[in-house]
Amino acid sequence: MEYVARNWRFVADMNGDGAVTISDVWLWVKWLYFYPGDGILHLLATNLPSVAKFFEVSTDSYGGYISGFISFFIWLLFFSTCAAMENNK
Repeated sequence: MEYVARNWRFVADMNGDGAVTISDVWLWVKWLYFYPGDGILHLLATNLPSVAKFFEVSTDSYGGYISGFISFFIWLLFFSTCAAMENNK
């Protein structure tokens, strides 16, 4: 199976309407927030397809609940690490 239903490269005109507008800003935030979770799901689907099949991971999973849950904890870890490093200065 090929898992490429996500735009992995950042583009300013996220909604493809030919102009960069305020509507694209929310899409930038969503693109960045879901990137870690989508990346892990992509790695799971490409490297462990039987596990991905068991957990019903597909391209439809990008930007979904599982990806959001994974992304939340990755961002939490990232910001916690940044805060801890700042406190240790």
